[in-house]
Amino acid sequence: MSDFDYELPDELIAQTPLPDRASSRLMVINR
Repeated sequence: MSDFDYELPDELIAQTPLPDRASSRLMVINR
């Protein structure tokens, strides 16, 4: 589990959606 322990500052987490939804991004990882 220590591989998933990392620092994530609150200011990097979106609180509201972008006004232009086309500017949004989604990362998809297939394993």
